[in-house]
Amino acid sequence: MTLNSLIQRLPRHLKLSELRVFIAVLEHRSFRKAATVLHLTQPAVTKAIAGLEGTLGVKLFDRMTGGVEPTVHGRTFAPRAAAVFDELRRAAQELSWVANGDQGNLRVGIVPMPAIPFLPLAIKRMADARPKVFVSVVEAREAELLDRLRKRDIELAILRLSLVDPGDDMAVAQLYEEKLCVVAHKDHRLARHTSLSWPELAQERWVMPPADCDFFGHVLRTLQGLGMEMPQHMVEAYSIQIQFGMVLHAGMLSFGMRSQIDFAPGKEFAVRLPFELPVRPRAVAAVTLSSHEPSPLARQLVDHIRDLVAEAAQVRPMAQRVAAAD
Repeated sequence: MTLNSLIQRLPRHLKLSELRVFIAVLEHRSFRKAATVLHLTQPAVTKAIAGLEGTLGVKLFDRMTGGVEPTVHGRTFAPRAAAVFDELRRAAQELSWVANGDQGNLRVGIVPMPAIPFLPLAIKRMADARPKVFVSVVEAREAELLDRLRKRDIELAILRLSLVDPGDDMAVAQLYEEKLCVVAHKDHRLARHTSLSWPELAQERWVMPPADCDFFGHVLRTLQGLGMEMPQHMVEAYSIQIQFGMVLHAGMLSFGMRSQIDFAPGKEFAVRLPFELPVRPRAVAAVTLSSHEPSPLARQLVDHIRDLVAEAAQVRPMAQRVAAAD
């Protein structure tokens, strides 16, 4: 049999069951012992070796007194046959790891306002439990995240449903309800008030996102719907970190969302002022393609986010009682 014909023949005719028998016979140097180990009859083992020899076109074993010995062809073929089963074992192990979420890659898309504060905490929990995972975070606006989902550039997006309609091709899992609020430093002179009016708040120094930002539009539409004027801000910043920094270090007021107070770095220094905007909460959701089942890593991340939200819901009333007592 020529080399080219053997190369073409092997993928079509080589059987893993025959390889398995070959490895057992090679290890035990006996058709009878191999049959016992494999729970086969001795004729079945003999037939399997004969089939493999026919496929390869060479003799693999010489019969000896009390057993068999591999021929030069058998010894040459042995490490390759063992490598096949070693790779199969590794493949099974890696598939099990991925199926259990023990390792793998996850690309998640977020928008700054609802996602940045709690996402690092959720990723930390997942990384602590699954140290072999790799997470890539993509930050973009809602419409771009949906486009990236459809292109399979990301697997999971966390976004505000108030600003976008995901569409029928998306699976939406609500994480929590987000509500617009006024954020201040805990030592701001208005933080001790039990109630505030909008005129009192509007005259303060504010930091706001730029007019072309989705969040600015959300604030504008909310206030206009309530017949309220936008505050005259003195600092404009797109970055949520800078906005939050101006609240913490410059004594300014800012519009924020519940997640800032519950999860953001520096949350112990920030408070929601006692002014309730009479608008219904808006959902923040995990969005995936409905045509593709989320990976174990994506499901784990969503579960960690839900756990954080539940824990924050339990802590919040206690913190409010402590603040009221002070």
